[in-house]
Amino acid sequence: MITQLRSGAAERLAMGPLAQGGGVIVVDGLPGTTQAAELLAEAMMLYPGADEQRVVEGDGATGRGGAPPRQLFTSGGGLVQDALYAAPWLSDYLSELCGAPVSPTGGRGSYSYYVRPGDYLGLHLDIDACDVTLITVLRDDSPPDDPAGALLVHPGYRGADLDAVRRDPKGGAGMVKAVPGQSIVLLGGLVPHETIPVDERGPRIISALCFRAS
Repeated sequence: MITQLRSGAAERLAMGPLAQGGGVIVVDGLPGTTQAAELLAEAMMLYPGADEQRVVEGDGATGRGGAPPRQLFTSGGGLVQDALYAAPWLSDYLSELCGAPVSPTGGRGSYSYYVRPGDYLGLHLDIDACDVTLITVLRDDSPPDDPAGALLVHPGYRGADLDAVRRDPKGGAGMVKAVPGQSIVLLGGLVPHETIPVDERGPRIISALCFRAS
């Protein structure tokens, strides 16, 4: 069943505490209040240069990567996000949480902006370089119990191909919504996931960092 990662990393992640808890968790206070504010300021500074990501019909990929349907804006990170990404304590924390060594996959993460009603990201598994994803919510004007902009995860299909989810999209699905100042740690290469469209009640801006397991 565990087919989406390199075999050794997959086995270690599958036995780790995060996987045993469903492959996703919301963490309070990561990053701290000051750093979260700095990340939001940087994201807003970079927003005018963000690129629109618009794919009306996905490519139907069954595994990692591919081109899922989507409508949002994205930007590369900046120096504030770079510092968080490179912090040894963050890799150590995620390694302990996941039960396998993880490290940054590159020098820079990204910001995602769901700012128009209907902005979303369709069903997918993260790219090969993104075994573990750290999603930090920087802004969300919608109520905490509103599904708009939430992450919809399919932990029952951990390690399966995406066609299995498409055949039964509601089977075992669960909504995960963090609020500003919280982060979601996700086994993005194993757990199929998608972002529910935002609505007129406000934008959702996140920081995304990818880590490779070994």
